[in-house]
Amino acid sequence: MTTATNTITLKPRQLQFIQWMDEHYPATVDADTTFSRGELRILAIKNGVKWAPAWIVKDTSRQCGRGEYRVPELAEYRGSSTVTDEEAEARAEDILSPADFNKAMDEHEAREREFNMI
Repeated sequence: MTTATNTITLKPRQLQFIQWMDEHYPATVDADTTFSRGELRILAIKNGVKWAPAWIVKDTSRQCGRGEYRVPELAEYRGSSTVTDEEAEARAEDILSPADFNKAMDEHEAREREFNMI
């Protein structure tokens, strides 16, 4: 399942991270605000995830310098219409638990290390 804000399509786990950002950062954050990898990782850890989201930190088009990233989806999410309870429940069913997500990330990192050894 994917969820579209105005122009950007987010997967359930991506949307969940944007929602965490919405709760954590002040309303003054806009589309041009940058976040450090450390800030993103701390937010992820606070919510039970080990890593900063790869869809942000591995996307070179988001980089604004060394370790700084733009996340325009946050500003767009804040400008979008409110989500109904039914929509929120449907999204929650598609979102991995932090333990499942961490397991998947560990497996991914192990495969990536193995690949890099070749």
